[in-house]
Amino acid sequence: YYADVDPKALGHDLQAMIAIRLDSQARSHIRQMITGLSRQPEVLDVYFVAGANDYLVHVAVASTEELRRFVADHLSRNPDIGYTETSLIFEHIRADGH
Repeated sequence: YYADVDPKALGHDLQAMIAIRLDSQARSHIRQMITGLSRQPEVLDVYFVAGANDYLVHVAVASTEELRRFVADHLSRNPDIGYTETSLIFEHIRADGH
């Protein structure tokens, strides 16, 4: 059981998915870094994925300035993160029955 709250209701009108590729030296302390990242109030979900990237981070913020600040403060300055790519979410459509 969980509450599904629309981020817009909380003033977070902008959502994005941020692809993260870790630096090869970060492998030994990934869990600690991801746990810290997942505790940030902007972060809705963190997905460990296969492929070119290691993680997808779903964030909700009030503005592009807040998104820029989040990326700069929590991702770009982190030496364990080698690459990020941000995709804005224009619309979220839930599958039937979910």
